[in-house]
Amino acid sequence: MKKLKLFFLMALTASMASAQTTFDLDWFVGITNANASITIEPGDTVRWTWTDDVPHSVTSDSGSQEDFDSGILTGNGTQFSYTFTEVGINDYECDVHSNMEGTITVDNVASIEDKFRMNISFYPNPVTNELTVGSLYKLDSYKIYNVLGKLVGQGSATGNITVIDMSRLESGMYFINAASGDMQSTFKVLKQ
Repeated sequence: MKKLKLFFLMALTASMASAQTTFDLDWFVGITNANASITIEPGDTVRWTWTDDVPHSVTSDSGSQEDFDSGILTGNGTQFSYTFTEVGINDYECDVHSNMEGTITVDNVASIEDKFRMNISFYPNPVTNELTVGSLYKLDSYKIYNVLGKLVGQGSATGNITVIDMSRLESGMYFINAASGDMQSTFKVLKQ
């Protein structure tokens, strides 16, 4: 009986240690491929949420590692979830709107910080006025540094997608540091 209790305790501990994560993606007409593409680990779930009232689907392409299909669904707030179990690349699209597409890359990622850094997206680059920064994790703040390392701008962020006004900055190279809690990612952007 003690061996059986020990086995269940070990199984419970192992399942808690390998707890996986659910990542949310907004799904709407006009979403960029960069904001619909993420890297996750086997066992992680992606939950797409419709943010407009038009019909959409989330459908894997024929060359994807895994096969998934939401069917055509309509309604702001409608959701579809899929848990990915195999390492590989999963291209997908909306059957109704061919310009809505993305890629879910499933990889053995080392840590939450690695997931954060691997899943920061930003566009356009080069930027003229507004830079859009997207993340799997809710962003808290950002800082803008010039090539000399001087802080030239900063602000707070309130969600997974943040728009940074860069119109007042001179032309040149800048480094953007995006933060979510204790996690940070820095990337370079060319301002025209």
